[in-house]
Amino acid sequence: MSKRNPYEKYHTDETLTKEGIWYDDEDIRVKVTYAGTENARYDKMLKLKLKPFETRIRNDNFSDEAFHKVLAEVYAATVVLDFQVKNEEGNFVSGVYDAEGNIIEKNEANVTMALNMAQRLFSDVIKVATNFNLFRKGQKDDDVKN
Repeated sequence: MSKRNPYEKYHTDETLTKEGIWYDDEDIRVKVTYAGTENARYDKMLKLKLKPFETRIRNDNFSDEAFHKVLAEVYAATVVLDFQVKNEEGNFVSGVYDAEGNIIEKNEANVTMALNMAQRLFSDVIKVATNFNLFRKGQKDDDVKN
């Protein structure tokens, strides 16, 4: 009888983490990869972005707002794989909405802006990207519905 590795269930599925999963919220959908220990780019960039604020963090003088701005930059660069919005015809297209609802190019700066403008959306994206169970080996690649 061969033994099975009991820790196997704690590994992410490489395909899911590479290709990502969709968070779908009617007019906006965001494809994310796992924001956890198995995402080295995420870990490295978060550490680098927070390094200038170490003293403030240690002294509990780093606001949640400032942290979320840094986190939005990190997510835009290392976690968000695609960002799509509905156009006037109701079809999803790659891009983000600006403050007036116009569709603009999807790039790191614009994704960061969108995450900062829509805190509830950003909170939902964080919940999906940090939910290990959605990226676990053997997990189906289902869209995540709000």
